[in-house]
Order: sequence, then structure tokens, then C-alpha cells
Amino acid sequence: MRKTFWTALVCCAFGFALPVSAQIGLGVKLGTTLTNAVTSVETASIPNSNTLIVGPYLEVHLPLGFSIEGDALYYPNLYSTAAGGGSLWQFPVLGKWGPQLGPVRPYVEGGPAYSHLSDVKTLPDLLHSSNYGVTLGFGLEVKIHSIRIAPELRYNGVAFTNLESPLGLFHSTHNQVIFQVGIGF
Repeated sequence: MRKTFWTALVCCAFGFALPVSAQIGLGVKLGTTLTNAVTSVETASIPNSNTLIVGPYLEVHLPLGFSIEGDALYYPNLYSTAAGGGSLWQFPVLGKWGPQLGPVRPYVEGGPAYSHLSDVKTLPDLLHSSNYGVTLGFGLEVKIHSIRIAPELRYNGVAFTNLESPLGLFHSTHNQVIFQVGIGF
């Protein structure tokens, strides 16, 4: 117990010794889905298209290559072809780790995510307006002067089916892969 306390104290002291600008990162994420949000039976073909993802993020840098990131990502028209509308807000909180290799930092990330559907026009198809799950990913952060550019791939897995046709013709998927680029300071 005593050893854990002193280790935590030293890590905190090291973290507080850094300037605030080195401890906190702010920026925006831009991306797209790489997999379909809706699965349909062959007889009821529902066109799926990649959707834009946009939103702010906040990252707190910790010692030893660790950081914590919180996002507020907006997926406009994610379910537009299936439900006549429907956007998604996702709020992942991720633990990140990666070694600093000069201006480049490869990293892995993971953590819980909460999501909420909005703008759904066909309510009989709606099963859950809120969902939770896990987000896992990896990326490469490049620092150019004070700007950080970080392309990444993420896997989003959710617990519930958000939308489902009463006739069983389509349903929202539980798994999705996305690509996004973070641009921050």
C-alpha cells in the first residue's frame, strides 16, 4: 500500500510539473464510417452509405505515455435510409497509451462509450434511443509545431439493436468500424 501511494505521488508530481499546454489537448475529429450501420435482408435492399463523423475532443496527457480522451462525436443521417432520418451522438471516454518517438506517437486506445439517437422520424422502428458499448482503436499522432494530427481506426461495439423493422427486413448493427482524423493543439 505504501509503495503504491509513493508511486502515485511521484507520477502526480511529475504530471503537475509539466506546463498546462503540454497536459491538455483540444481539437476536432473528422471521419467516416467504413462499415454499414444497417443490415437488411436480400429482398429489402437498403442502401448504406458512409456517413460523416464530426465533433470536438479533449485529451489529458499523463506521464509515461498515458492519456485520457473524451469525445462528443456526431454522426448526421446515420440511419436516414432505414428510418427516414436518424442521427447519432456518441460519447466515448478512452484510455490511451503510446510511446513518444520524437514528433511521432503510435498509440492504442480503448474504453466505454455512450450513444444517443436523435432525429428519428419513424418511431415504430426505434427500439432503444440510448445505447452503451466499447470503443477500441489504434492510431498514429504526428506533432508539427504545436499542431497534432492523428489518423486512427476505431471499432465501436454496442450492446443493443437501436432500430429494427417490425417485419424483420432490417436492423441496426452492433459493430461498426470508423476512420477518423483528429486535428488538435
